[in-house]
Amino acid sequence: MRIAVDAISAGEGLGLAAGGMIVYYRGLLPALADRTEVDEVLVLTQPWADAAALRPHPKVSTVRCRGLPRNRVGRVTYEQTALPATAARHKPDVLLSTHNTAPLLRRAPTVVVLQSVQYLFYPESFGRSRRAYLRSVVPLSLRKAHAVIAVSEWERQAAIRAFGVDPSRIFTVHHGVSDLVNKALATRPADSPAAARPYVVMVSTLYGFKNHARLIRAFAKVVAARSIPHELVIAGGDADVTRAELADVAAREKIGARVRLLGPIAHDDIPTLLARADAIAYTSLFETFGLPVLEALAVGRPLVTSNVTAMPEVAGDAAVLVDPRDTDSIAAGLAAALLDEPLRDRLRAAGPRRASGFTWEACADGTLRALRHAMSHSR
Repeated sequence: MRIAVDAISAGEGLGLAAGGMIVYYRGLLPALADRTEVDEVLVLTQPWADAAALRPHPKVSTVRCRGLPRNRVGRVTYEQTALPATAARHKPDVLLSTHNTAPLLRRAPTVVVLQSVQYLFYPESFGRSRRAYLRSVVPLSLRKAHAVIAVSEWERQAAIRAFGVDPSRIFTVHHGVSDLVNKALATRPADSPAAARPYVVMVSTLYGFKNHARLIRAFAKVVAARSIPHELVIAGGDADVTRAELADVAAREKIGARVRLLGPIAHDDIPTLLARADAIAYTSLFETFGLPVLEALAVGRPLVTSNVTAMPEVAGDAAVLVDPRDTDSIAAGLAAALLDEPLRDRLRAAGPRRASGFTWEACADGTLRALRHAMSHSR
């Protein structure tokens, strides 16, 4: 089987600051290539992409899409017009479109990975033109595809309801733990120094639906009620919420000195930031999977996360689940994760056990099931 992988629809290339998609590519592609039935994985990339960011594998090669514009409008136009011919020249058996959309003119076997449906539920986090494009092209891509991959069972059911996808051709395939996290865990000394000041950390781009403002208010409640010594550390670049806005929230709650806003950080710095935390918070309002939840479990730190969308599916009983719309619920969860020692011990042990069930080998197996389905049901 020769698999072409569309790595341009994710938009930001293959750099380590490209968001969760680089974790996906680095984990899935070599695991796919390891399968005996896979002869070659051809990764269709931006001409400027850093192919070295991919984990090397003798059966994985890159194809640079010459003439691909850097701007979003040009990119989506290229995807819909030039990409089918680019892929066809390399004669793949199937195309894996990895980020929500696929070339609508392509008739050969195609699988779409539905990575996110946030634009349906939180449209204010997306620009008007981008929202309009997603609202029109995502449903068409899912209907035209010969198979669809959902990254959680929650998302699979949401896609069936929202888009009318035939349940027989949409497959739930979970992500695995970042190879950077696994590498950091394998090489971390047993006597790693603790942070100079204990902290709670959340790692996420500053979208409104990530719920940072409520987390800050909940943290302020814990500081006031329990006199904890901790800081709240938030890592992530500005989006429809800015660091300046969150700093104002912290100042109004009178904990401005206790909240550190780091801005964007590279993926290879995340494991250490997580591993040195006293607790990890990920109290988002909406996730179709939630890689940060999985990474938090893997490093074995007490995790407080949300009881909505896909987060309980990933966390299981290895985290404190809270109502992300209720600051009192978040505050109670933070206090328990920081101060209840029996609970902390249980979570530290349960997290890595839970995370060990999410592997890229399993992701590759599920992806292959969808690819085989597409090849056998192509029109």
